[in-house]
Amino acid sequence: MLKIYYSRPIALDEIEKAIRKNFGISVKDAGMLPIPEKAYDITRRQYNAAFLVSILPPYSIWIVDKDIYVDNMNFVFGLAMQNRAVVSCYRLPSDTMIAKEVVHEVGHIFGLLHCKNECVMQFSNSLAEAMKKPIKLCEECKRKLRRQLEK
Repeated sequence: MLKIYYSRPIALDEIEKAIRKNFGISVKDAGMLPIPEKAYDITRRQYNAAFLVSILPPYSIWIVDKDIYVDNMNFVFGLAMQNRAVVSCYRLPSDTMIAKEVVHEVGHIFGLLHCKNECVMQFSNSLAEAMKKPIKLCEECKRKLRRQLEK
């Protein structure tokens, strides 16, 4: 089971459906989680994604409404580390795009890497790139996921 936290009320139906379809797992609404001001970088005017991920319990994802970054990048849509992830809806224009990025980060939670196929696990460095990729795993990533889950 994957726990979903959020920083503001959000419609979870599409996200839950996409997670269930791609990973076959259930989702628990873990509720609102306030963003600590300690995560804010005043010089960048963004929130540190690694800090946000570090305060989550394992197998959880946090959907935040703030702009997030990692070192050496202008921004990120999301970040996964150590079986937990954060996704920012700040630059994502629709619930479908939020669901797509959540599925991508959940893939990382379960050990998938970036993929070159027509797959949700493609790396996205811009909104245009994120919009082009599908909301589903390719067959190769599905096989890798099955092997990961069998361990």
